[in-house]
Amino acid sequence: MGGGGSRGVLSRLSLERARALAAVTSDEIENISTAVAGLSVREDLPTVLRAGSGDVMDETRALFRIGVVRDVYLIGGTLLAAAALGSDASEAFPYDETIYVTGADGSLAPFAAHVRATRVS
Repeated sequence: MGGGGSRGVLSRLSLERARALAAVTSDEIENISTAVAGLSVREDLPTVLRAGSGDVMDETRALFRIGVVRDVYLIGGTLLAAAALGSDASEAFPYDETIYVTGADGSLAPFAAHVRATRVS
């Protein structure tokens, strides 16, 4: 079919009618290219972009409106660490440079405080 970075390919895929675009391959440059091409076809298209950090992502963020950026490795790693420490945490999310976890009872706490409480219980 062609690369996702091609406006022609995206147009043939009816991007004009799409609900969203996900550029999530293991190739950061291809993902950025796909997201840029998609936004050039349809500026209001919700787009999920898998990319790392560093100069390439900083430049991309500066050039385009990139809303929420999440470090999925940090989020997943937090849940793995919580499980390894005996926690019943079911969710993790970043907020204001702190990672919070949700306990089985629905309580929210910063990761470190949650783990301390879990180890004391």
